[in-house]
Parts: sequence; C-alpha cells; structure tokens
Amino acid sequence: MFKNILVPVDGSDQSLHSAEIAVELAAEHGGKIHLLHIIRPSDYSFTGIDILDLVQKSAGEIVKHTEASLKDMAEKGNVTITSEVTMGNPASVIVERSKQGYDAIVIASRGLSGLSEILLGSVSNVVSHHAHCPVLLIRN
Repeated sequence: MFKNILVPVDGSDQSLHSAEIAVELAAEHGGKIHLLHIIRPSDYSFTGIDILDLVQKSAGEIVKHTEASLKDMAEKGNVTITSEVTMGNPASVIVERSKQGYDAIVIASRGLSGLSEILLGSVSNVVSHHAHCPVLLIRN
C-alpha cells in the first residue's frame, strides 16, 4: 500500500524521526522513500548578500545526514532512499509533489496551536488539508 513515500526533512530531530517511521512503513510494503528538503527564498534573501550557494550546501548536508542516519534501517528493510533539494514555499511544494504518484507523505508536526497556528499556519497543517494523497503526521 505505501510503496512510494514522500518525506519532507528540515534537519530537525522531529523530521529525522518522521523519516525513520517512513522507512519502517516502506519496509513493510517493499517500498521506497524520497527525502525532500525545501529552501525557502527567505532563507537567503534577507541579508542583502547572495548566500544562496551557502544555503544550498547546508541543505545538501541536511539531506546527506538524514540519508546516513537511515542507511542501516533502509538496508535491513530493503528500502530505497532517494533525495532532493529544491526551492520554494515548503507547504506549496509538498502539496504540488503530492500529485506525482506518492502513496503517502510522512511529515513531522511541530505542534503549533492556537494563535500561533492561526497567524503563521504550519507546513504540516497546510499539507494535511491540501495534499492529494494520505498524510501521516508524526507528533513528537
């Protein structure tokens, strides 16, 4: 059922935990996971200096670290891991990607509530309401 799983990662412990759960799900179903790290344009444009290369390098390191952390689990479960770094609004990019044949999205929930969520929204909240495939929210 869950053979092709999209896993947004941001380098946090919560996103790593979500990726571990995605590997477990994929292993049960002989599947694969795709790690996706999204660079927000605001992550590099606020300084007035072009630091995009530095931000992209950091994003690549986040994905590599996540892959390395999952390597043993993935090999044991015969799970293939692919990864990608892209730019854009995280929630919009994830929702758009959900149209591309994924069986599920496994994403960490930051647990925003009340006024914070109303004012800021959260990536996981937007994804859970607008994705075109099932979404598993991992609360930590």
